Amino acid sequence: MFGGKIGLPELLILLVIFLLVLPIFILGVVAWFRIFRKAGISPWLGIAMLVPMLNLCLLFWFAFSTWPIELELARLRAALQAGSGSAPVA
Repeated sequence: MFGGKIGLPELLILLVIFLLVLPIFILGVVAWFRIFRKAGISPWLGIAMLVPMLNLCLLFWFAFSTWPIELELARLRAALQAGSGSAPVA
């Protein structure tokens, strides 16, 4: 094990670890893909969430920026208020 050679037991352990971790990574990418898509941002940023430190930067940017869907909602509310002359829609 410590002689620099990798035997069959070590390879089997690595294979098991890989088979356990891979679905977790795939699930994470799919979840972020769907979250970004629903927010109106490019869903391909979900893949970038696998990159250490970049994922933290993206998380904070995502949390504190104005989402495109929010901009559209504000635009529609302004158009509705301007068109009807009524009180603002909350």
